[in-house]
Amino acid sequence: MRQINEIIIHCSATRPNWFEGKTSQEKVSEIRRWHVEDRGWSDIGYHIVIDRDGTSVNARSIDRAGAHTKGHNENSIGICLIGGHGGSATDDFLDNFTEDQEATLMRMIDYFKSVYPDITKISGHNQYANKACPTFSVPAWREGARHVVSKPAVDAGRTSPTQSRTVQASTVQVVTGISGAVGALQALSGTAQIIALSGAVLVILLGMFIMRERMKAWAAGWR
Repeated sequence: MRQINEIIIHCSATRPNWFEGKTSQEKVSEIRRWHVEDRGWSDIGYHIVIDRDGTSVNARSIDRAGAHTKGHNENSIGICLIGGHGGSATDDFLDNFTEDQEATLMRMIDYFKSVYPDITKISGHNQYANKACPTFSVPAWREGARHVVSKPAVDAGRTSPTQSRTVQASTVQVVTGISGAVGALQALSGTAQIIALSGAVLVILLGMFIMRERMKAWAAGWR
């Protein structure tokens, strides 16, 4: 069994819509084809590939040394993020990848560290080669990720609840409910109008309740 003490992060250098409509497994198969047919390797070079929606796929067996970072394959696990085309080594993680990928990558790192206690380094390919890959600074990202997890209230990217996607969605729901109610009432009269108004009030109250809960979630650190 290999003595694993490091995780090295890479990117596929593909566009965000690369192989759009294909499954994560099909994307891994295509990368494997690049490595086997174009480079003459025995298998795909990475051990894990993380797709745009956060799906992780096992690639090369963990028991085998990878083929992803020259001189550092024997004792490492190679994780590849789908994306990164045109990115630079100084980009932020979310400049080229998704929040789903970030969440999965963090979970994978925690998992492998629990399985292989000797892992003490989390690195990027660009720390060992003159490359942009994985198109962000892994040490800076790691420091920022720990900061966000431990102190969500001071996340510079969350200065206002109006920036929250879930709060924005709730606001749209409430406004849509009010607009719909007005339109329905104008088309009715008498008892039907009262019944429609009662139903519209319930919908609006439900939307306001959901928005309140999402505001609480935002305050707790969710986006």
